Amino acid sequence: MSYPHKEPDRFDGLLEHVERYLGPARYTQPAEIEGRDRGFAVGIHDHPELSMVTAATTGARFQAIQSPLPLEFACSARPGQEDEAAYLVHVFADMAVENGSEVEYDDGFLNEEPLVPGTSIHGLLAAPHPRADEMFNLFRNARGELQLQFITLVPITGPEAEYLRDHETGELFELWESRGTDLLDVYRASAV
Repeated sequence: MSYPHKEPDRFDGLLEHVERYLGPARYTQPAEIEGRDRGFAVGIHDHPELSMVTAATTGARFQAIQSPLPLEFACSARPGQEDEAAYLVHVFADMAVENGSEVEYDDGFLNEEPLVPGTSIHGLLAAPHPRADEMFNLFRNARGELQLQFITLVPITGPEAEYLRDHETGELFELWESRGTDLLDVYRASAV
């Protein structure tokens, strides 16, 4: 594991990378929440072409999370649901920072109660971003060397999480696609 804080220029161009694929940052929630420094801030980005807002962490890469590359997290939603996306990315990133264990694609988090009141969303699935260009998922420096990975958190319903017990993640994405599921809608119905 590397220690990114010892290489201050390692992430030069990261904000430009995020804004290229997710849109400009409208505002940032600070790292300190209710008197506690959670170790990362959350920027809210408005995509210029897609009807999509994204909450993306900044600072998680400096935390002691086990991973081959430093990590940041993102959660995208429909415009008007940025508070929900920010809360969901906060919940997952906060857990990752607190326990420091490895996070990779296909990992997840499931809660008995809905994560957002009034929704069917009971969990988050770590995946490549389902709507942004695939180049978003990995940040490279000016020399083309991999420096950071983005883990996108896709909100899932309880029945969808249950479906994953017997099926591969790719099968769930195929099911979502076949049913026209709007993965950006935090208030969507379950596809299962």
